[in-house]
Amino acid sequence: MQYHFRHIVLVIGAANVLWSQNPSKENVEFEYGVMPNVGETNIEKYTLNLNLGKKFTKVGTIGFGVSYNAYDFMFNNASNVLDASAYENIHDLKLGVEYRYDINTSWSANLMFSPTISSSLSESISEEDLILSSWATLSKSWGNKNKQASLAFGVGYGPYFGKPQVIPIISFRKKINERWDYTLEVPRVNLSYRINERHEISSEGIFKGLFGNVSSEVDVPEVGSLQNTKLQYNSLDIGLKYKYRIQPNWTTVIKLGYSPWNQLTIFDEKNNKIYDFEASSSLFISMGLNYNLNK
Repeated sequence: MQYHFRHIVLVIGAANVLWSQNPSKENVEFEYGVMPNVGETNIEKYTLNLNLGKKFTKVGTIGFGVSYNAYDFMFNNASNVLDASAYENIHDLKLGVEYRYDINTSWSANLMFSPTISSSLSESISEEDLILSSWATLSKSWGNKNKQASLAFGVGYGPYFGKPQVIPIISFRKKINERWDYTLEVPRVNLSYRINERHEISSEGIFKGLFGNVSSEVDVPEVGSLQNTKLQYNSLDIGLKYKYRIQPNWTTVIKLGYSPWNQLTIFDEKNNKIYDFEASSSLFISMGLNYNLNK
């Protein structure tokens, strides 16, 4: 873990810069997760998040976010064709700015821009390490405080499924009553039950993606020495999450689940696949701590 924090001067932040149509959200999050057996590969992930927001006019709200993820890939015997040591540590740093404009009491427009550095940081940072993620949506909300619903739709670009691409964005959220709510969106579905003020449980399915650049030279048999190769990691995580509110500001989170589909591949500089680690399904566990700055 000491290795990851050599670069902490670059970042304070966390796993997700998407404020989910709520740029006024303000919180700090830390999370540690482990996937112990993705074929012959073990994966550990450290996440640190910071989100800040401010309503600066009657109809305008702006949010800022910084997101840092440190991935440890322990390949064990996963690769017998090439030396995979260059891909063991990938750092993913996102800076995000989101603007929400309230058209009226029920409609709003949202814009988000998030330059991302996704790299092994083995060499100096170049344009190969940079991904310019963004999205634009319109959202509609209706109902009252106890039974509220919202629908958002638009388009985005980024490494949501690994290699950066344009994807449609659609999200529907429904608060059924004071205890139950659910979310249906790309790339996540969620059903939550609030037991009381301190305890909440939820089930979740989510697609995750990483596309990290490795600028150092890698020798690939029958191909030669390559630079700026990319490690792509995709997963579908299905799990149960438990939140315990320690006090008004602090919440602990633990998540247990199963990932039935994982993909771990290497691409060359022209995005041609040159190696597949043949990742398999795996159990996973993650633990986190959240501090709410709005309280």
